[in-house]
Amino acid sequence: MAGELVDIGFRPKLVASFDPPDADARFAEWRASNQRILDGLPPDAYRVEYGRTGAGLYVRVRVDESALGESVLAGT
Repeated sequence: MAGELVDIGFRPKLVASFDPPDADARFAEWRASNQRILDGLPPDAYRVEYGRTGAGLYVRVRVDESALGESVLAGT
């Protein structure tokens, strides 16, 4: 099968997701409660994605699987 056993590198894992209408406020609270863990991650190991729907702003946080290790980020 095409692509079988091809190393695709590290995959980002969705660790938190916040939907409208108050996504920005809930993300800020989540980030504050997980700041110590986030500070320990390499800067390029996690990403924050912002988007907009008809209902408003949404926020997604993804962390590379390799960087998660034993850390557990508080879910939403």
